[in-house]
Amino acid sequence: MDAKWLKKLPAERLLDGSIRLRDDVKEWQDRLNQNPANSSRPPTSQAPWEKPSAGEEEAEGMPAKVPEAATEAMDTADSTEETVPRDVPPPLPPKASDRTAGKQPGSPGHGRTQQLMGTDTCEHRPACCAACGRALATDTPSQAYPAWDEVNMAPPVDGQIGLIFRVTRHQRLEVSCPCGHTTRALPWRAPADSLWDRVGLGEWRLVGPQWAGRIVFLALRMHLSRRRIRERLRELFGLLLSIGVIDETIREAGRASDPLEDALVTEVRQAAEWFVDETSWRERAQWLWLWALVTTHTVVFFIGYRTAEILQNALQDGFDGLLIRDGDRIYRAWENRLRCWAHLMRKLRGLAESSDARVAEVGKEREGLMKTWMAAIDTARIDPPPEGLRIRYAAAIERLRQLGEAHQADDHQGLGSVAREFLSDWKVILRPVDEPHLSLTNNAAEQPLRHGVIARYLSHGTRSEEGSRAFALLASVIETCRRREACAWRYVGTVIEAARKGLELPALPAIPVAA
Repeated sequence: MDAKWLKKLPAERLLDGSIRLRDDVKEWQDRLNQNPANSSRPPTSQAPWEKPSAGEEEAEGMPAKVPEAATEAMDTADSTEETVPRDVPPPLPPKASDRTAGKQPGSPGHGRTQQLMGTDTCEHRPACCAACGRALATDTPSQAYPAWDEVNMAPPVDGQIGLIFRVTRHQRLEVSCPCGHTTRALPWRAPADSLWDRVGLGEWRLVGPQWAGRIVFLALRMHLSRRRIRERLRELFGLLLSIGVIDETIREAGRASDPLEDALVTEVRQAAEWFVDETSWRERAQWLWLWALVTTHTVVFFIGYRTAEILQNALQDGFDGLLIRDGDRIYRAWENRLRCWAHLMRKLRGLAESSDARVAEVGKEREGLMKTWMAAIDTARIDPPPEGLRIRYAAAIERLRQLGEAHQADDHQGLGSVAREFLSDWKVILRPVDEPHLSLTNNAAEQPLRHGVIARYLSHGTRSEEGSRAFALLASVIETCRRREACAWRYVGTVIEAARKGLELPALPAIPVAA
């Protein structure tokens, strides 16, 4: 298509071609103009010098900027049945080799070289004969056999700061019974579990429970890699741990916390309202989603597919409270729900900034109506009008409906999609007009999910099903502890300590009493 070819075209065909080129130019111009404020693009796609300052954001009259966790999980047209399919995740890079991660079979091993000076001794003595069942007296002569050292933290002392380390030598004893049988004290080990096929749980551990809780906190909350944790322990405390021991400790903590998941889900189901959001997550060679179910004092993370069945299975017996979420169609099964207005406002702003004057005019009008209602809702929370917002703004509400019905079949893809989205979720979107005390955004779910986004950028996800499950469980426990003003790593340590002995796990931290 060059100038010579264009000159030969008849006037009618040349006009048709010009119109198509004009439409293409407008579409590409709108795409180039997209940013996190007027589309579902994540904030990380914007250059640092392009990001507005806090003052500029407030001047726009928009709510607080929505974290990238939700913008990544949202699709610009995921709220209607007629819209285009979701963007497919980028293809994985070609696999370089079939070699598995970690130590290879046949490679030389490395033993522990650091010698630890013990501070305490703990003897493990069998209570009864394994053969005849007779009780073994404590004064019966015993013989020591293989032991293990445990590095742990001593309980805090009032008035003192800092960490006090304790190296305990756990000595196992064997005792001879009058029946002639010799019984050995064996460390407790958890039975096999199909969900944790490659993760052991038991007493014989170098890393004590409180140290294990600290390692989990560094990995899950501070987002340190295994190598960084190893470096920090060596540089700050002089403790040498291998990367394998650190990874094993984190996975073991995940298995130890497994029974807490039911308690967390139960508390979410009993809440009057809860928020939910998800962001993409990679588990080795497949793309999954990291979900966050959030209430005021409880957070549950889990990793799975992005389907309604996943959420229904997680909630088990269902949920009768108020669900606050964006406009994804998988939440249509819940009638008692709210829509996030921040997502809707970004879509309307994208229309208002369109290069098509007709589309921009409609987008500006609809955006203005929504801004007016947002301001009115904020005012009504303090001083509600006697007649109610729906009656006061009846004409504006009817105008918004007319705009939706007039453009639901529009040729412009964006305008038609947004119009159908408003009409299909009309009652849900306008529910805060009748109940101003309800939340207008889904930020409560996006904020805790932001740590999952950071972890995904740093670690590129997880490598196995056990790793994904451990990450979700530990992140749930840590975030719940934070919301209940409890020390996360100390509570995780008590959970590991109980699980290693096969005891009942401690209850979740109590919800703080409001001042």
